[in-house]
Amino acid sequence: MDMKQCTIYIRLYKRKTVEVKKWVMIGEIADVLAPGEVKEEVAAMKIFCVPDTTTDGRYIITIMDIIELILKSYPNAEIQSIGDSDSVIEYHKKPIKPKDAIEWLKVIGICIIIFAGAFMAIMAYNTDVSLAKTFITIQRMVTGQEVEKPYLLTIPYSLGISSGVLIFFNHLGFRKITEDPTPMQIEMKKYEQDAEDCEIESITDKRRGEP
Repeated sequence: MDMKQCTIYIRLYKRKTVEVKKWVMIGEIADVLAPGEVKEEVAAMKIFCVPDTTTDGRYIITIMDIIELILKSYPNAEIQSIGDSDSVIEYHKKPIKPKDAIEWLKVIGICIIIFAGAFMAIMAYNTDVSLAKTFITIQRMVTGQEVEKPYLLTIPYSLGISSGVLIFFNHLGFRKITEDPTPMQIEMKKYEQDAEDCEIESITDKRRGEP
């Protein structure tokens, strides 16, 4: 088979972080599927040169840039894009060092905010619907006794609220209850996707000369 007439499949990544280097290869920002040596040659093609290696920056590579480059070496090849149409290259002039202490502080801060918000929401709901009076009324109807603190109802209610929160967030301490993604993971993923789409559109507008 003539390698010049082969089919090349490209799956472009949404984002790629690059540290302390000038050239970016196709294989670093995309998955390449092609027969024989074509895959290695395409993956090793230089697709982008960082214009300024002394400052951090974000750049965009489109699938059209990759197709144009590949066609120069394989003019008769059929190129199929099966991923995103744009990829954001996030360049850092220095290696990124993990900041465990800061990350832990962020996690603790978010946990406190979520706990406080959930606590206030539950208490506001209980107060608004006069849940304490409702429990007293229910216990009087069931047992015939008038008590100020109906523990028979408030304890199961408290346990149910706690269990519901744990099951909803799918976490028990540092361990997940099931393998399903947690609501927080889903929302964070949606936020990341929206942020990346907005960033791609912003960089694209700048390339077009639009404000």
